[in-house]
Amino acid sequence: MFIYHRTIRVQDTDATGVLYFANQLQIALEAFEEFLLTQGFSFGEMVRKNQFLLPIVHTEGDFFAPLTLGDQIEVHLSFSKIGTTSITHSSELFKQGHKVGTASIVHVVYCPNKGEAIPIPQELKTLITL
Repeated sequence: MFIYHRTIRVQDTDATGVLYFANQLQIALEAFEEFLLTQGFSFGEMVRKNQFLLPIVHTEGDFFAPLTLGDQIEVHLSFSKIGTTSITHSSELFKQGHKVGTASIVHVVYCPNKGEAIPIPQELKTLITL
């Protein structure tokens, strides 16, 4: 499990100062990107190489308590499913030790040159199965 620390900022909230629902998924995606960066894998480099991309094909989220401007949270990231051509990562969001939300994101490994899904490259599979 990877833990990502985050502050809820103005751009994350709606007019009432509460986390806008779609931004919970965005924070979960940030945690995934941060995890990969700590392992030496860069989304920017992946896009520049253009050998494969990781488009999102499915998301889910649950909300148990509001998050508001300035809240300090922990995102607990884990990989709930690793398929042949897809990866599912799940995040649990905690505020002061209490679970306030969950998010699940499914990425397919897509080859833009072939225009189709491809098996997860070994370099990526190694990182997410540590």
